[in-house]
Amino acid sequence: MSETNNPLGPEGSYYEAKAREQAKETESKWNALYPIFITGLYLVLGFLFGLWHPGWLLFLTIPLYYMRPKTLADRWLNPVMIVLIYLVLGLFFNLWHPGWMIFFAIPVAAILHKKGS
Repeated sequence: MSETNNPLGPEGSYYEAKAREQAKETESKWNALYPIFITGLYLVLGFLFGLWHPGWLLFLTIPLYYMRPKTLADRWLNPVMIVLIYLVLGLFFNLWHPGWMIFFAIPVAAILHKKGS
């Protein structure tokens, strides 16, 4: 059977292709709704529990969500995550002084990323 007449297609069965298409559609819907979800969660934390101050940290998860890092190191060593970790250490645990050293991870990660490329 030739490639043009193959009902399964290059990616496998029809059902696998359909499932992948539905997964992409669901992901694109969630991509559009994520900032709205975070805003709603922030409002719930604020109105119901009075957590306006630490609740704003949720908004830092929006750029992290859209970055889609390829490796675990990219996820934990990007500058937005480093700032989020620093703020959590300072605001929740009052570790401002030793916490600032986490910012050294940003140039180290850049050097390691450049060596890996």
